Amino acid sequence: MLITDVPLGVLTISAWLKEKCDAEVKVIDFNTEIHQTWDDPDATSFHDWFERVLSSVKKSGFEPDLIGFSSLFITGYENLLSLADISKQIFPQAFRICGGNLPTTMYREVFADSPEAFDALCFGEGELPLSELMAAENKQDYCNASAQWVTRESVKAGALYQHNFISNLDEIPDLDYDCIDLEAYHLNPTIKAYTSIGDRTNYITYMGSRGCPFHCTFCAAHTVHGRKMRSFSIERIERELFDLCERYSPNTLVIEDDMFLWDKDWAKSVLKIAQKLNLVCFFPNALALYALDRPMLEELYRTGVRQLTLAVESGSARVLKEVMKKPLKLSITNRVVEDCRDLGIYTDCNIIIGMPGETLRDIDDTREFLRSLDANWYRINVATPLAGSEMYINAVKNGQIKGDIRMAGYKKCVVETKDFTPAQIEAVAYDINLEMNFLRNSDLKYGNYERALETFSNVLLLRNDHALAMYKVIECKNLMGKFDESEALARRLDEMIQASPFWTRYFQEHGLEVASC
Repeated sequence: MLITDVPLGVLTISAWLKEKCDAEVKVIDFNTEIHQTWDDPDATSFHDWFERVLSSVKKSGFEPDLIGFSSLFITGYENLLSLADISKQIFPQAFRICGGNLPTTMYREVFADSPEAFDALCFGEGELPLSELMAAENKQDYCNASAQWVTRESVKAGALYQHNFISNLDEIPDLDYDCIDLEAYHLNPTIKAYTSIGDRTNYITYMGSRGCPFHCTFCAAHTVHGRKMRSFSIERIERELFDLCERYSPNTLVIEDDMFLWDKDWAKSVLKIAQKLNLVCFFPNALALYALDRPMLEELYRTGVRQLTLAVESGSARVLKEVMKKPLKLSITNRVVEDCRDLGIYTDCNIIIGMPGETLRDIDDTREFLRSLDANWYRINVATPLAGSEMYINAVKNGQIKGDIRMAGYKKCVVETKDFTPAQIEAVAYDINLEMNFLRNSDLKYGNYERALETFSNVLLLRNDHALAMYKVIECKNLMGKFDESEALARRLDEMIQASPFWTRYFQEHGLEVASC
């Protein structure tokens, strides 16, 4: 199943258009539509399905004057262009626009690859630019002259674009949850991927702030929301969350802020609201380690937080400071992980390797640091040049991108430097993953066999040929005294190893014997 998040930007724009522009809005949510109407898993593209869905909208009698697309990540690039092309065919009179990180940072590529796909692309946040667009007599003329809308004509003219941020977020109407099928997200929410969350059946998603003041070279979040922090007032948040709880009776609040801990007092106030409403909080985005002092971790624990994703990024002090421009001391990372273990909070660490300017020696330093950390899990990601990030800009300038960045997805390396090749980075990333998450698994080390078993079993659900995960499942069962179960699995493990040259070699190199499980 695809894992998707509730589209908070769409909910916000829908509410804005309805209240501020008195517009009739219809949302086609392909995140959930795929589970309801897509029936061709062997198809090589979604084109025919997109056409069927949009044709059904036309048959229903809905004829839009304006069609807006929301696109955040480069992984959806081809689908975005396909949707725009189909929309033009089915609704030729509609004015087509697009907003989000992708059009803000890749507008040149969009117009180069598909010049007729869109009439205009929004540069940055959309609330205020949309109000002006809706009020314009001639939408195309307005967009051609606006610094907040990118058009083919303005790009050719060499126009400079600028943001038009809304300074008081409280002016934004309450999220329009009615425009989507919230229950459909419970079929396959991101939250289900996290084993430390108890009840994952009913939740609401929220984002109370915008912006990030830091200058991490691998990040592009600032391209849409800027670096200056803005937030809803605590009074607004409490009222809106109370209303959402009255309507949906959720048990979990998923907080999607890019920089939730920008202001500790504000963050603690939000957590207090969640406690008052009996909501367990969950943070799918990595939290800044510098702000996770013991009192903040204790407040998070009181709010039901039992798992945190930590923005560790690197175990090399040089890479953190000089390459990533991330203001983090390694000693802080050690302390946060130790405090989390003491409190009973599962730690899931983001690691990035393969940054331009990083060396294989730096990556060895990261591996050595991780060996001392004892976090519960490590996401060993390959550095991906996100459009709009400093990393992307410099990589393009220096000719370091090799391959299609649209296919990167944090696992496939598309960067090559004098220090490494893409193949080297992919190989070492996978090797660190196997070492830290399996061979040196901290749950096994500290006797948390049940949790370790669940983790390794989940890996096998995703990859049923993962011999090392099976090896660790058998080890867990033996440590738990379930010898009869492990004996049957050992035969399956032997078959998996023999069927794979990779696993045969890996088990031999690391001295792993099936019979010793």
